[in-house]
Amino acid sequence: MAEVLDQSWKNQTELETLASIKRNNEITKGVVRSVAIRKMPVEINGRMETKEVEVAIFMLEGGIKAYCPAHEFSAREFRSLTGFVGTIQEFTIEQIDLDNRIAIVSVKNADAQKNEFFWDELNYLDKKGELQDKVYEGVISGFNPESERIFVRINGVDCFMLKYDWDHGRIRDISSQIERGTKVSVKVLRIDAERKLVQVSRKDATEDPFDILDQLKDMEAVAGKVSEVHPIHGIFIQLDVGLEVKGMKPRSLEEPVVGDIVSCKVRTIDKEKRHCKVVIIGYPRGKQKRKDLGSFLFEQ
Repeated sequence: MAEVLDQSWKNQTELETLASIKRNNEITKGVVRSVAIRKMPVEINGRMETKEVEVAIFMLEGGIKAYCPAHEFSAREFRSLTGFVGTIQEFTIEQIDLDNRIAIVSVKNADAQKNEFFWDELNYLDKKGELQDKVYEGVISGFNPESERIFVRINGVDCFMLKYDWDHGRIRDISSQIERGTKVSVKVLRIDAERKLVQVSRKDATEDPFDILDQLKDMEAVAGKVSEVHPIHGIFIQLDVGLEVKGMKPRSLEEPVVGDIVSCKVRTIDKEKRHCKVVIIGYPRGKQKRKDLGSFLFEQ
């Protein structure tokens, strides 16, 4: 049997805070502390009835609780809201139930308000030819492993990003880098107002590491980490500027293994072709030992 809801406010001051937010139709925010099936009043055909529903339980500043039934969490339907636990969401306060002492909120309505403002701004910037000039802060809302599209929510709008707009360097396992609820800075690449599509890029909102490499090419050494040692394609090194490049090794040095920290000298840079080569000049933290693949035969 579903439990009843805990009271949202503990004193008159907290109640007045909630009432002020509702009266001014403000958008506020809180953390999804938990998700549960609870009895709560919901509107059905214009009448309020108490039903068992899935509820996102929010914690606001000062310890105030608020409750968002699943149908008010998003215009999209989710099998469950459990994946949103721990995330920060913005919402409006829709109802203050004085009899049960609970505040009922809507993420969906807050999204609708932000959505309208966001599209007005995008259309305005697009007409001025300044669409790609502004950096927005969004939150990763999902990932499609088949298309490898990343979904980023900005001001209540679910935008999409292609895999190759995630970073400047070579993208290996993009799914391992995507975590729902993570904040990201992006630029808008294009919009389709008729179909309500917004394409964004994280890459365009960050400094191109090839510009940084130009500044490092005359340095005596740059730091990196061996990310791959391939029998055919050779050595690849992840530099601390966030770029994976081709590595070379002089005969005088031991063969690297994945995970080795190396110091390198930049050998060539081709920004147009997005190529860079470095030569390993040392192992500043010492050399990792290569595993003997046959050693297990002699273990007791």
